[in-house]
Amino acid sequence: MNAVSDEDKIEAAHLAKEAARAYPTEAEKQYPLPPSVIDVSRYTDERLFEREMEQIFYKTWFPACPSIDLKNPRDYVVFDQLRQSVIISRLDDGSVSAWHNVCQHRGTRLVMESGNCKPGRFSCPWHGFQYDLTGKVRLVPLKDSFDPKRLENLRAPAVRVKEWGGFVWICFSDEGPDLKTYLGTIGEELDFFGLDKFETKYRFRLELDANWKMVVDAFNETWHVPWTHTKTLSKLVLWRDARLRITTPHSWMTIPLEGFTDKLGDVDHRLKHICHYLAFPNTIFSCFPTHLQTWNIWPVSVDKTIFTAWGVVGPKPEGLTDEQWTKQNDRDWKHFCAISAEDAEVLNSWKSVSHSLGTRQYMFNTAESRLTAFHAEVARRIRL
Repeated sequence: MNAVSDEDKIEAAHLAKEAARAYPTEAEKQYPLPPSVIDVSRYTDERLFEREMEQIFYKTWFPACPSIDLKNPRDYVVFDQLRQSVIISRLDDGSVSAWHNVCQHRGTRLVMESGNCKPGRFSCPWHGFQYDLTGKVRLVPLKDSFDPKRLENLRAPAVRVKEWGGFVWICFSDEGPDLKTYLGTIGEELDFFGLDKFETKYRFRLELDANWKMVVDAFNETWHVPWTHTKTLSKLVLWRDARLRITTPHSWMTIPLEGFTDKLGDVDHRLKHICHYLAFPNTIFSCFPTHLQTWNIWPVSVDKTIFTAWGVVGPKPEGLTDEQWTKQNDRDWKHFCAISAEDAEVLNSWKSVSHSLGTRQYMFNTAESRLTAFHAEVARRIRL
């Protein structure tokens, strides 16, 4: 067992301290942090972008795919994001394995797309090296012509993997806490919904001309609702009454619904609000009692981002027919797609002014406290 490093101990102590702020009392402010300012270079500097990839995305957990994508033994998903390609496979015993999709001979991509591997072996299309479902090399053509020491226990490097909440999560680093410890309060909040009983039924993908942090910013405050979402959200959510929680490195908020929240009275917040969670750095869960949308924000370059989203549906509520439940879910997903399109329209305009001489700093107000906390965490991790 690896010894716990001093850096890991410091990180654990930091997270424990910050987690104590997760639940504000009624006497505390609705918006927990003061206004702040951030330099535009945080979004446009390519050197900072590379540090974010190395120090954030290659060291934290994120969901790579819904569990339903690995429904049967020997199903596998090819995950292609963050300049990495990973094979995630369902083993015969029901567990999952993840490993880098690259041949250890001469660096060829092993598998092109997701599917089911009936024989339980993947063969390199270049020279025929064979790998099992866990990434171990099982056959080497012309084996006697290689240095034997190079072939001992040869495998494609494993990727840390954990199945939880209806998703398969991966982490490129072997250091740091396990998934549930990392999620902390966010994980405890999500446990309430029983996501293992939910099913992913909808999905889509967008390409955005914006820095990934700009996209995170867009989805973690409510102040833009009456202007950006006039047709879709402004009459539905009580955006001024959102309560923000900072539980570093994550954050969340509860948003009351017009004509719904007040009627339920004194019940758990997860039964009467939209509960909106950011699992740092790039995963958002927008939860209702019976369904949710979750999405990931994937950096491609300093000014290009991939947005992937899933619509996740819980068990059918009592009193509804299958047809009614399907119709309701279709309506909710269509609504979410319309909201996302409105955000995308704004975000796609950012690149054209990202280097404008007209502004060198962006301002966050107190209603944007989650953004202040998010950027502070980014800065801490890349040691600004």
